[in-house]
Amino acid sequence: MYRISELATKVGLSRSTLLYYEKLGLISSTRQANGYRACSDQDLQQLKLLQQLQSAGLTLKECQACLDTRIDRSLLLQRLMRCLRQLFSYRA
Repeated sequence: MYRISELATKVGLSRSTLLYYEKLGLISSTRQANGYRACSDQDLQQLKLLQQLQSAGLTLKECQACLDTRIDRSLLLQRLMRCLRQLFSYRA
């Protein structure tokens, strides 16, 4: 288990960003007896995947759909095609 600040350091994000992600439901935490938020290894893995999806150009809403496994592959394909069109327009 990680405190929210430990998890933030581990993934290179700010504590406030993780609190925002928690508010959006992208990660979850439990309250310990001392009042600290505790996050699991699953949250760590989810954040790493979230960072990869964002680096591929997905929005937080699209990332959330991926993490919730409700995503339609066509959404990812559409986003990939949009990124490729942008890439080729920069080269032209």
